[in-house]
Amino acid sequence: MTAVPTSEPRFETLQAPPGVHLVDPIDGGQFTLLTPEPVECTPSSTDALPIPVDGAVSLDTDIVRTPYLVGVWIRDAAFDLVAQCTGGDEATFDPDSYVVEFSSVQLKLYLGIEGSFSVDATGDYVELSFPEATEVIVGIRSYHEQPARTITTTDDIDDVMTALSQFRAALKTTSPERSFPTLRGHPPLLERGDELSIPGSLLDREPSVSIEVPARWNRVLPVAPLAYYLDADIREGTRPRLVADGRSIPLDGPDGFERRVARILRHVFTLDCVTRTEGLYNVDLHERSVIEERTTLDFEALYDQSLGERTGTYLDVPFEVVEPASPEWKLTADVQPEVENVPVLPFLAADLAEIRCPRHGDITPRVLEDTSPDVESFFREEPVLVRGPSSAVRSESATSRPSVEDRVFRPQPTDSLMQTFVGDGIPMGATKMTLDAFERRLDYEPTESGRIRVDVVNNEEAMSDESVVSDVYGAREWIDFDVTIHDELTQNELAAVLQEETDFFHYIGHVEDEGFRCTDGHLDARSLSDVGVGAFLLNACNSYEQGHTLVDAGALGGIVTLANIPNPTATSIGMTLVRLLNIGFSLSTARALLEKDEQLASRYMVVGDGHANIVESQLGSPVHMELQSVESDVIKLSIQGYPISDIPNGSLRDWHFEPFEENCLMTACLERIEMTSEEFERLCENGDFPVLYEEQLVWSEEILSRL
Repeated sequence: MTAVPTSEPRFETLQAPPGVHLVDPIDGGQFTLLTPEPVECTPSSTDALPIPVDGAVSLDTDIVRTPYLVGVWIRDAAFDLVAQCTGGDEATFDPDSYVVEFSSVQLKLYLGIEGSFSVDATGDYVELSFPEATEVIVGIRSYHEQPARTITTTDDIDDVMTALSQFRAALKTTSPERSFPTLRGHPPLLERGDELSIPGSLLDREPSVSIEVPARWNRVLPVAPLAYYLDADIREGTRPRLVADGRSIPLDGPDGFERRVARILRHVFTLDCVTRTEGLYNVDLHERSVIEERTTLDFEALYDQSLGERTGTYLDVPFEVVEPASPEWKLTADVQPEVENVPVLPFLAADLAEIRCPRHGDITPRVLEDTSPDVESFFREEPVLVRGPSSAVRSESATSRPSVEDRVFRPQPTDSLMQTFVGDGIPMGATKMTLDAFERRLDYEPTESGRIRVDVVNNEEAMSDESVVSDVYGAREWIDFDVTIHDELTQNELAAVLQEETDFFHYIGHVEDEGFRCTDGHLDARSLSDVGVGAFLLNACNSYEQGHTLVDAGALGGIVTLANIPNPTATSIGMTLVRLLNIGFSLSTARALLEKDEQLASRYMVVGDGHANIVESQLGSPVHMELQSVESDVIKLSIQGYPISDIPNGSLRDWHFEPFEENCLMTACLERIEMTSEEFERLCENGDFPVLYEEQLVWSEEILSRL
C-alpha cells in the first residue's frame, strides 16, 4: 500500500450566517469563522505565514468571530508567544506583524495580521477586530499525517526489528515538543514481502535510545510505540532493557514486561508534556503544578538536555510520583503475537498505544447472555418486543458458520479510555480491529465538503420511537446536516442506501441470520461488493455479523450488538449513542460511556475503526462529568476528557472560564473540583455534555433542574 496524497483544504464562503467555512477533506475536520457581512476568499501563498500551512486565503473584513469560545495564542512574526487569551480576556495589540493561533479546534488554524487589532473573549465566543489592518490571512493545516513511505519486511523477526527501528524517522523533533501530536509524524507503513526493503535506505542518524528484547513476538510487538516515541532502535538481547545515555534500565519487573513498558511510556510522555512548557508553549499547566508539588525537577535544565539524558533523568523519578499528573491513556491494544499482525504496528505506534499480547488462555469463549437477577427479572416481566428473530432456531445457512457465541470473549480489563483487539475472536466490550480498517482511515474523505450526511433507516413500524433521533442529528449550529429518514425499505432500496456515500448510517429494525429484515425478505450484507457508508449504528439484535461485513465492504466502523436487545432498552441506548456521537464522541468512547448508565450496554461493541467520529466537539474534544456531592452552594465533581482522531495524546485544553485557571492535557481526569452553583451553571451553558449523577447519565442542559 502506498501513502495517499494529501488533499488541499477548502475555504467556503457562507451567506447565512456570513463567514468562511473551513474544511479538512482528509480527516473531515471543520470550523467556521463568522463575519459581519459575506466575504470573498482570495487565494494566498502558504508562505505568507511563518508556520507551515496546507492552504491560505486573504479576507477583506474588519471582524472575525468564532461560533463558540476557543483559546487563542498571539505570536509575533518570529512565532514567539506574545499573549494567550482565553475566556474572560480582552487585549489590544499595537501595529506589527502577528500570527493568531486557535486551540481546541479540529484543524490547525492561523490568522496572519498586519497592523493593530484587538481580541475580546469575554462572551461565549472570541471576536477579533482589525479595522486598521492592511491584510488578514487565514491559513489551515490538517492534523492528519500521512505515512511518508512503506517499508517491506520479511517474516524474519530480525528484519521486523530493523523495520520497527525506522519508526523514529517520523518524529519531527526530539525535543519535549514531540509530545504535541502535530510534531509526531505518522510512522511508515509496514507490509510483508520476500525481502527487507526500506525506501530511502536505513536512517543514518544515531538513535537517542536503544531497546533490547528477546527475539520473540510477544516481546517485540509491545515495544513498538515506546521505540517510536523515544527515538529508539530495537535490538535483540537476552533480557528486556532500555539503554539511555549509557544507563541500563530493565523492562521487566513485578508488574510484568508489558505493563512496565506501558508505564515507562506514560511516565516519559507526561514529563515531556510538563517540560515543554519551558519552550514554545510557556503556559500555566495543571500537570506541571501537580508535579512541582511532588518533585524538585529543574524543568528549564531538562528542556535543554538531549533526549537520552532527559529520559534517564525522568526514570530516576518513581512512577508513583508522576502518575497523579498522567493523563488518562487513549488506547490499549490486545494484539495476538503473530507475524500476521505486524502491519498494524505503525497505527498503534502513532496512537502511542499500550500493546499487550494475550496468551491463548486469555481468549476463552464466555456466555453472552447476562444472567444477573435484574436482567432475568426484566425478561420475565410482560412480553416485550425484541430486536431480533422470534425463534432461537438458526437458519440452515447460518449453522454452517461458526456462531458469534462460539467466538466471543472478554479481554483483560484496562484503564485506558479505549480498548481494541487484533486477532481471532470477538472482544466483548472492546473494538474488533483489522488491518484494512486501520488503512482505511488514511484515505477516508467526508461525503461532501461542509455537510454531514446521515441516513436513518427504520424497517420496523413498532420501533418508530427511535426515529426521532433525526432531530438530535440536526441540533448543531454551524454544522450543516443532511438527514434523511427511510421507512420500511425493500431489499433493493436498503442496498441502494448502503451503497450511496453517507457519513453515518443508523439502522432501526430486525437483523436475523439471513440479514437485515426488509419488507420483501432479507438483505444479507455479504451480497454487497462495496458500501459507501462511513460510520454506522446497527441497533438491532445480533447485528455483529452484518456490521463486520459492512466494514469488510468499505465502511470505517460501527456499533453493533452481540445478543438480544429488548426494544425499550435499544431505543434508550440508540438515543444516548446518537447524542454522544453528535457532540463529538468517537464510536469507541461513546460505547464505553454507555456502560456507566445502561445495564445491557455490554451487549454492544465496535467493529472497525473505533476512532471514527461524526462531528467536532464544541469543547475541543468531548468530556463527561461526574457529580460527587451537591451541598448548599458548593458542587464537587470530576471531569474526564476524551480523545478524538485529530486531537490525540498531548493536546492542550483551554477551559476559558473560572474556576479553571490553568490549561490541562486533553485527556486529563480532573478530580475533586469544587465550584459554586453559579460557576457550575456557566460551565453547563458552555456546551452539551453528559453528566453522571446518582448513577444515571443526564445532560448538561437538564442537570440544573435536578439539583
